[in-house]
Amino acid sequence: MKKTVLLLWLVCCTNLLYAQKIALPKIKFGEFNMADLEMKSYESDSTADAIVLYDYGQTTFEAKGGMIYTHFVYHGRKKILKKSALDLGTISMQLLKFGYEKDQLISDIKGFTFNLENGEVKKEKLNKESIFLEKIVGDVQNVKITLPNVKEGSVIDYTYTIDTPFSLSNNPSTWTFQGERPVKWSVYEISIPSYFTYRLLMSGYLQLSGNEVEPVNLSLGSYETNGLFQRFIVKDAPAFRKEAFITSAGDYISKIDFELASVVWPNVLVKDFSLDYTALNKTMLENQSFGGQLKRTGFLEDAAKEIKSKHSDSTARLKAACEFVRKNVKWNESYGLYANNLKKVLETHKGDAGDINLLLVALLREIGFDANPVILSTRGHGKIHEQYALMKRFNYVVAHIERNGKDLLLDATDEYLRLGMLPMDCLNGSGWLVHPTKGRFVTIIPVEKDVEFKKASLVLDEEGELKGSILKSYAGYGALSAKKEFKEKGYEKYLEEARKDNATWTIEKADYVNTTELEAPMEAQYQVTLSDYVTKAGNMLYLKPMLSEGQTENLLKAKERLYPIDFAFPIEETFMATYELPKGYSVVEIPKNISLNLPESSGKFTYLVAINDNKLTVTSRIQFRKSLYFAGEYPFLQEFFDKMIAKHNEQIVLKKN
Repeated sequence: MKKTVLLLWLVCCTNLLYAQKIALPKIKFGEFNMADLEMKSYESDSTADAIVLYDYGQTTFEAKGGMIYTHFVYHGRKKILKKSALDLGTISMQLLKFGYEKDQLISDIKGFTFNLENGEVKKEKLNKESIFLEKIVGDVQNVKITLPNVKEGSVIDYTYTIDTPFSLSNNPSTWTFQGERPVKWSVYEISIPSYFTYRLLMSGYLQLSGNEVEPVNLSLGSYETNGLFQRFIVKDAPAFRKEAFITSAGDYISKIDFELASVVWPNVLVKDFSLDYTALNKTMLENQSFGGQLKRTGFLEDAAKEIKSKHSDSTARLKAACEFVRKNVKWNESYGLYANNLKKVLETHKGDAGDINLLLVALLREIGFDANPVILSTRGHGKIHEQYALMKRFNYVVAHIERNGKDLLLDATDEYLRLGMLPMDCLNGSGWLVHPTKGRFVTIIPVEKDVEFKKASLVLDEEGELKGSILKSYAGYGALSAKKEFKEKGYEKYLEEARKDNATWTIEKADYVNTTELEAPMEAQYQVTLSDYVTKAGNMLYLKPMLSEGQTENLLKAKERLYPIDFAFPIEETFMATYELPKGYSVVEIPKNISLNLPESSGKFTYLVAINDNKLTVTSRIQFRKSLYFAGEYPFLQEFFDKMIAKHNEQIVLKKN
């Protein structure tokens, strides 16, 4: 068993580099370090409003009262550097009640606040009156601890113990090595008796600073057994700050998760709880709320016959099937994997994503397609583990067919999704095809770009006023977003929002075209008078040619980035403006034309200015040809944005003759 646990640990840690043992600081609860109290700022992160000096957790297994518990001891020490971090003086934790006296129990709550006042250290103890137990809802309780006299410069030190009844679902809590503030030392220890085997799932982008694994002798009630002690250390973990173009923060924060794989109890057979994808596939097919629903599709026979009689072409039949489901079942805005009764879903005309897309699979089968479900995880839910089959990682299902050797994924929750187009939140790496004989991973590739085309035709007068037309066209994911917004707000509110977003515009007329047509780009057409884009100084006019469409801020702010830049889909933005210049004025200064390329032609920015008689045309085109860029490409992207923003901010200078 020891070898099994160790092997599992070795397999699970292949995504992190190993480090040798390192000496840990001697930090004892209730004692202070003068250097910590005198600290005014954190050298490694001058912007930090606090620093976690020590983040320590220890999990062991104990037996008492005829039950087994996981015994978790926590010790945290934090330095408050700025007033904005005073919230750290209040610690909140949620405890679960499992019934039959099998509740999570918290005990040994202790804490101190240290302050340096006039050269003297003042130590204040947490009192019992500052510990509150609140019932939130159902079987959840909230424990709130308020440490005394926490202020700028304080060091807070606290500890507590939580005992959790052992069960098949109560795995040891996730340990995170980083959070909103930088962490100087993060140390997690766990001792696992040989009766239990856990998968340790390491994720994130930080390397372990140290780790130890060694066999130990353990006792569990009256049983003596062997086991494994494991220690994980991360030193100087940077604060995790949510940056632009990411999915769920949980995909990037460095942490350890635990999943029970098996239990071997004395004189009892081995119970294996591990689930590979073959077993997961079988489980889903046999589940009456999943595979079982797809065996009862006779109620769709008439709908399938009608679609086949009207359409002979397979593409037309696919579109008609999606349209039938969308028109007959309204999405309730909830995700889901399962359906209790597909016939009832059709009769009640409402359902979640599981109801709708399993209904679509069923209809496609009735029509004659080899359709099957693909289960996946949405962007906000986190990515799936391809190495380990964890059912809790999945929260969405779409329909799948294979055409010309390629995967085609279909979703019927949104009326503005074109064939093969998935909601943006589903563009999250990969999913699992649930199939009787060919279950496999499916790479989720966006079939559409986010395309925006904007064209302005404007006349400039001597006073710096611009008058003319502006066209905004949206295709692909741009159209999906624009059409949904227009439907939600309606003409008047959509126009009102356009006026708010462009405060210096006077919109005399507005037309919106193709707001409901699935296949056509949506267009917003405006007749406008613009101010604030031209500055007049004597006989000079200074024109901002990008109007309000230029890039003004680089969202890639960090000096370096450890994780990918995820746009979800390729992006293409084009802005073209033609300016008719006032008589008697000539152009004295224009931006230089530029063409920038990212490595391997994965992105391009072109900016062109052309003059023809008294007309001046400015064209800006931005292309990101990939939806995902790796961390190694970050410096190139950051520079790309910097140069683009600089170019967009350049002016055109006109002079009166």
